[in-house]
Amino acid sequence: MERQSISIKTINNDILFGFAWECEKPEGVVVIATGMEECAYRYDDFAKFLNKNGYNVYCVDHYGQGENAVKEEQLGIVPRSFFSKCVRNLDDVAKKYAIKNKPLIIFGHSMGSFMVQDYIQRYANRPTKAVIMGTNGPNAKLAYAAGYPLARLVCKCKGEEKPAKFLAGLAVGAYSKAVKDRKTPLDWLSYNEENVQKYIADPKCGHGSSNGFYRELLKGNHRLYKKKFLLKINKDLPILLVAGKEDPVGANGKGPTALAKLYKKLGVKNVELKLYDHMRHEILNEDDKLTVYNDILNFIKK
Repeated sequence: MERQSISIKTINNDILFGFAWECEKPEGVVVIATGMEECAYRYDDFAKFLNKNGYNVYCVDHYGQGENAVKEEQLGIVPRSFFSKCVRNLDDVAKKYAIKNKPLIIFGHSMGSFMVQDYIQRYANRPTKAVIMGTNGPNAKLAYAAGYPLARLVCKCKGEEKPAKFLAGLAVGAYSKAVKDRKTPLDWLSYNEENVQKYIADPKCGHGSSNGFYRELLKGNHRLYKKKFLLKINKDLPILLVAGKEDPVGANGKGPTALAKLYKKLGVKNVELKLYDHMRHEILNEDDKLTVYNDILNFIKK
């Protein structure tokens, strides 16, 4: 159950790296899409928990993150069509490691949660279940629509590989301000101060991203709530949405709630929503994380 390094050649002919956690007699497979400015090994504890309960876990880092950023200057630098490529990469991982006649669960946190929202539109019949964690919903679509052309303009004027100070301030700067009496600018991640300090100390976390990264992220998010794409979601796909009640990414629960209502309105038959008291963005790293772990496990075992 110790994590092992893996690599995968994607449909885009890129070689990407990450980790696998495998057990002897798996009951199913969980594929994880991480958030922005973090890395696959941060899911080690959660993955080992799933291993103990019979699930293989795979997590390949995104472009410009984790194991794919060998040099410091590669952190936060992404290719054109970054978002859609990451969604396709997620499917490459799913296809490679899926076990015939066993459940395949697609799991995404934060930025990865938006990729999973896209994934279940593009690959409607691939997953058995989907878990969407630390996300937002259609209530933010106007912000994405306005942000995308602005990010394009910034890339044109400032350069797409330049650090995204202005765009980052607009996109995530408000999250820090949402926490009163904060000790660090990253207290919005969790109440667990040890987790926040580990994130700050990790050179592969919170490193900043390029202007091009934000352009591609906003482009991907802008697409999510168009009806023609939403209608492609498999109505029989069970979906679990989980978030902290004090997560600024999801507007303190309003975003996940709006997304759950949207999926139900579309006719998705099994949509569950769980919001957790006294938790912020990284609910897998809060003090009461085992409650979240077990809720996710119970969902995927049903």
